[in-house]
Amino acid sequence: MHPVTIKQFEKLQESYPEATMQPLPSGAALVTIPAFPIPSGWSAASTTVRFLVPVGYPGPRLDCFWADSGLRLANGSLPQASNDPNYIPETTHAGLWFSWHTVDNMWNPAKDSMRSWVGMVAARFEKPQ
Repeated sequence: MHPVTIKQFEKLQESYPEATMQPLPSGAALVTIPAFPIPSGWSAASTTVRFLVPVGYPGPRLDCFWADSGLRLANGSLPQASNDPNYIPETTHAGLWFSWHTVDNMWNPAKDSMRSWVGMVAARFEKPQ
């Protein structure tokens, strides 16, 4: 794994000490953050968040994430731009997949990081829709 990837993961662990990073056969990695707190408006108070770190990161941006399968909006419906269950590539994990993408003006590999990506994930949960 690239030293920048390892350094950014270590910084992420400062906020989420239980986070893990699992290397995958392709050279990508799976980051898992258990017990990720989410606000009201959802069917649970926390979820496991997973995302893939692509080969070549930090050049290629982070994209999409998964939560626990079965997580729903408080009214029982699926969130917008999601699919459940959806398998995480190269793993046996399935979860609620969020098709959540950054755009060029939202992601800059020179200044953004895994921590800022997780901030974007948290912002998605702030909008229970």
